[in-house]
Amino acid sequence: MNESAEGGAAPSGRRASVARKRWQWSRLTLDPGPLRHSPAFRSLYLARSVSLLSIAILAVAVAWQVYAISGSSLHVAGVSIGLAAGSLVGLVWGGALADRADRRRIMVWGRTGYVGVVLLLCINSLRAEPGLTEIYLATLLSGLTSGISAPALMAAMPRLVPAHQLAAAGALNALTMELSRLVGPLIAGALLARVGPAACFIVVLVGAALVPILLARLPRDLLTPVSQAERTPAAMPPVYAQWRDGLCHIRHNRIIACLLGLDLVMMLFANAHVLMPQLAREVLQGGPQMVGYLYAAPACGALLVAITSGWTRQLVRPGRLVVLCALLWAMAIAFTGVAAGGLTGGLPWGVWPVLVFLAMAGMADTASDIVRGALLQTHTPDALRGRVSGLWLLQGYLGPALGGLQAGFLASLWTPGRALVLGGSACALVVGLAAGVSNTVLRQSLWRADIQTGAGRSESDQA
Repeated sequence: MNESAEGGAAPSGRRASVARKRWQWSRLTLDPGPLRHSPAFRSLYLARSVSLLSIAILAVAVAWQVYAISGSSLHVAGVSIGLAAGSLVGLVWGGALADRADRRRIMVWGRTGYVGVVLLLCINSLRAEPGLTEIYLATLLSGLTSGISAPALMAAMPRLVPAHQLAAAGALNALTMELSRLVGPLIAGALLARVGPAACFIVVLVGAALVPILLARLPRDLLTPVSQAERTPAAMPPVYAQWRDGLCHIRHNRIIACLLGLDLVMMLFANAHVLMPQLAREVLQGGPQMVGYLYAAPACGALLVAITSGWTRQLVRPGRLVVLCALLWAMAIAFTGVAAGGLTGGLPWGVWPVLVFLAMAGMADTASDIVRGALLQTHTPDALRGRVSGLWLLQGYLGPALGGLQAGFLASLWTPGRALVLGGSACALVVGLAAGVSNTVLRQSLWRADIQTGAGRSESDQA
């Protein structure tokens, strides 16, 4: 009897061990729940995937073309400034429209306008001597059209998935974004090396034309904002009054204010993207394909985080993760500069450490971005999501634009490596001081923030 009992217990124990390992693995793997349970989210997800891949190809092609024409990272940063300027105008109107009109229609018309922008870039690239003025104009219009549609897309997310799946939806979006950032630069690098910028713009034009068609499949009645359903057109306040309400909400909600401020500091001080063409050509002695590798490196690390994002379901204090990831991002950018010869000159460790540190920066940024998006949506009522999302996206444009400008300026004075060392170190210092001192607003609010319950507000936030 004892032998039979032991024989029966052994398989049972093995089954229990296998089940336990599967459960532990499931806690790390990506949660596909939003895709399974929400057909509307699936439609939006597909449209967003096509759009992100097109934008990733376009970003590398434009940066390389601008640097090839001008020979200056400052002009590459200037393109980002043009994008931010157009976005400023677009987001002012897009954020307000997202809280007073059909968000589906806003997305469709905004992305339709973007097709014309890509067409302008395509025509310019086919000229014997492509002009910088046309690229700046196209970038300005790109920011305008994206600014109009992006707040509606971001505000639509909580209407498509339940609150407890917002982090999972954010992880799925991060997966698509990082796959696009990984594959897009590689495609762009290959096309630039073998054919030229025109081939990149033609591919992007096809993708851009598909996006509004896919967005038109979204349900017509699901994305009308609550404020629109409850008010008559005559009762709608003017745009400036709507933005005043959004700014007041951010001023009184310290968690959102800290999220905006922290992201701005990260992008303002530690920005490597505008230096990629100069790094590839002058430091790493490469061509278009090396530019593709540099742009794809952060996406490799980010992709790993997105695939293993099941940990978002067990987060107790996600605000602390956001702060720590900001610190890791800054340190990774600084060490990228060291690896690129920022302290010693030359390449002290070869090419691979540059790519590895960029991948680490991508890991930190994506882990933070998944949680930041969920916190932002949880702590914002539906009637204000368009305007708050617009402000969030606005700093997402302005921060990299201004950060790229300072990085390009420092790189023109010294070297790209030294610019990255200085910017990453400054970012780490600011974040470290804000997180290390116990009575700062960051420690009193974001450090205690929660996703599931919306906890973490201070008394002033709740007033």
